[in-house]
Amino acid sequence: MQSPRRPDPPKKPIDADHELDRQLAQLVLAGDESAFPKIYDAYYRRVFAFVRKRVGDMAEAEDLTQETFVQVYRSLGSFQGRSSLRSWTFGIAHNVCLRFYRHCSRWMVGPKDARELWDAPVDSAIERTVDAARVLDKCDEVLSANRRPAHLAIFQLRYGESRKIKSIASELGKSHEAVKMSLRKSREVLADRVPELSVVLEDVERFA
Repeated sequence: MQSPRRPDPPKKPIDADHELDRQLAQLVLAGDESAFPKIYDAYYRRVFAFVRKRVGDMAEAEDLTQETFVQVYRSLGSFQGRSSLRSWTFGIAHNVCLRFYRHCSRWMVGPKDARELWDAPVDSAIERTVDAARVLDKCDEVLSANRRPAHLAIFQLRYGESRKIKSIASELGKSHEAVKMSLRKSREVLADRVPELSVVLEDVERFA
């Protein structure tokens, strides 16, 4: 006798996802410094792949991807949650690419008042967030090829999540000195391969 089929688990309503997106956008607008990196981390790789496919050049794609996220940050006040935050972000990336080709200028991006918007000063904390996340991606690639996964995990906890060494040691069941040695060797591996490494080290290294 055939056993009865288990019912599929209930799916999260689309409206619930959109409400979470709206809440995340509101946290950014309210000044929560941990909120925007969540958006960036969730979508950077896919947005970069999307842009790279359309412009071809690696360096240009990196620049346009960064511009996309600057526009995302500056335009969050207009996000109403009718579509997902992911779709909305890709829509901005699409417009960045279109305007780049249409005007032959990277600076003509965003909505109709893009020129005025771009002339406004960029929040330096957001610029640092975008730059640091890009450098961390490069660090991950180098460490994945040259260090064991355990050392990559330690580096990500320290510099990706700004965790204290004591906390990392406790979570991973390692000594304080073992974590410090792992980080030191990882930095040595990265020193020549990722010249922008200081971007992700400066703010974190102040905390032991």
